[in-house]
Amino acid sequence: MDEAGSFSEAADLAAMTQANVSKHIKALEEQIGNLLFLRTPHGAVITDAGVRLRDYIRNMENLQSHFLAGLHDHAVEAKGRVSCAMPASCLLLPRAAALFHRQQAHADLCINVHLIPADKIIEKVMDGSIDVGVSIDRVDHARLEYIPLDKEEYVAAGSPRMNIAALDADSLLQYKFISHPEFSFYFRCWRYHFFPEWHHAHAVSLKYVGRANSIHDALLMVVKGHGISLFPRHCIDAYLREGTLQEYRCPGKPLLLNDLHLVRLNTLSRSRGMDLFISWFAEGCG
Repeated sequence: MDEAGSFSEAADLAAMTQANVSKHIKALEEQIGNLLFLRTPHGAVITDAGVRLRDYIRNMENLQSHFLAGLHDHAVEAKGRVSCAMPASCLLLPRAAALFHRQQAHADLCINVHLIPADKIIEKVMDGSIDVGVSIDRVDHARLEYIPLDKEEYVAAGSPRMNIAALDADSLLQYKFISHPEFSFYFRCWRYHFFPEWHHAHAVSLKYVGRANSIHDALLMVVKGHGISLFPRHCIDAYLREGTLQEYRCPGKPLLLNDLHLVRLNTLSRSRGMDLFISWFAEGCG
């Protein structure tokens, strides 16, 4: 009626008779107790009450439209496939458990997780084999986008009988080590942090009594007292609390913390499934 300007025009727009239009408007006026239109020789003129009702109706229509659009977007976002790669240690992060818990509510969103060594993550992202990686390392490149997560602490640990507390730069080569796929990266960070003066030592310089195919297998060997190794704290925290393992500590040295990132190609458009994955993993347990 407001757009038409007259009862006859409003009747044509609504595909109703003029009498029915008048009847509906009169019923509205009686319901709210105010005139909505003034009838003049030049047509219907909307009143202040009519303006307020018109704006209220338009606002409700907009809210309904946004609500329905949001439902549609949510349904679209919950579909698709995301291919992710991460070191096996990252699968033990609380945020990984939270990710898979949230994914269960979206049966049409498939998250394929590939557990691969840390030094292969960025390579797989660059060649397009995976959509997104959880990386413990960072390589600056114009095609890569990094999304910061949090920090990961690396710890040297062994069973109590290994007497890891006595470890120092002079005795390091006398200790027996257990290697695993991420060990070289952890050791490089650990050696630079705790023994910066040990310039020429690398992971290959150590004495190994075992080379495990996974961080889980290495942990079992360390718990049984076969040697010492390096792990993210979240992988061994329970063993440390119960005393099954002991960690190396250096008085006066801060914790060894390394940045953890999500990494993806910035040259590709992000799918809705990718946006969901990133937001879920970045939010973690929150």
